Amino acid sequence: MLADVELAKAYRLLNHGPTVLVSSAAGGRQNVMAAAWAMPLDFDPPKVLVVIDKSTYSRELIEVSGEFILNIPCRAQAGRC
Repeated sequence: MLADVELAKAYRLLNHGPTVLVSSAAGGRQNVMAAAWAMPLDFDPPKVLVVIDKSTYSRELIEVSGEFILNIPCRAQAGRC
């Protein structure tokens, strides 16, 4: 079952080392990639650090748009691949 998580407490979802998906889009182009490394950086305001190699397509889209989305799949989604 999916549930909303309060933004100020969302860092708790990252502390156990889950797979983190990075969604990006720019100019009608879209991409989703698995991030090799992500961690909570600050709590107020909430900040997350994610490493995205400079040679990836996702990085190109993020640099153009200036934004991205972090997706943390839940356990129920694990078997749907």
